[in-house]
Amino acid sequence: MKRRPAGGAGFTLLEIVLAIGIGVIFMGGAVVLLSSTGGDKELAKARKVLEEAARENREQALKHGHEQRVILGLHGPAGREFSDEVEMNIVTPQDIALERKGWGKPEDYQWLFTGSGLVEPIRVRLRHGDNFEQFSFGALTGETTTEKPDRG
Repeated sequence: MKRRPAGGAGFTLLEIVLAIGIGVIFMGGAVVLLSSTGGDKELAKARKVLEEAARENREQALKHGHEQRVILGLHGPAGREFSDEVEMNIVTPQDIALERKGWGKPEDYQWLFTGSGLVEPIRVRLRHGDNFEQFSFGALTGETTTEKPDRG
């Protein structure tokens, strides 16, 4: 009976495939974690400022039963501006009604919150350097929904 010769030092095909598979899984996880804002903390902070302003003003409008307005500028809501590097563009219902194309710079735009808790639905695009984040505010709850950025 012949014995099989002892294997040399090395890895089997199964071990190589498993190692590559584990590496791919780790790289995929990193992509998912960084994809929402491109890892840009300034954009995440700016979005949080807008979401807090929306929540607080909607609550005040509901509590008192009359409308609230937030003044939006190029660098965020009045009194809570973002860092100077972050710029904001918006699309408002008025832009849509007048069939304006593209994003506009909010020059002291008055964002409306009604006494019944409705929020004027706007679309927001934040830019920090080459990074973008785009989202919209819903009319009923004022909650944000992330959108796929269009570079237009």
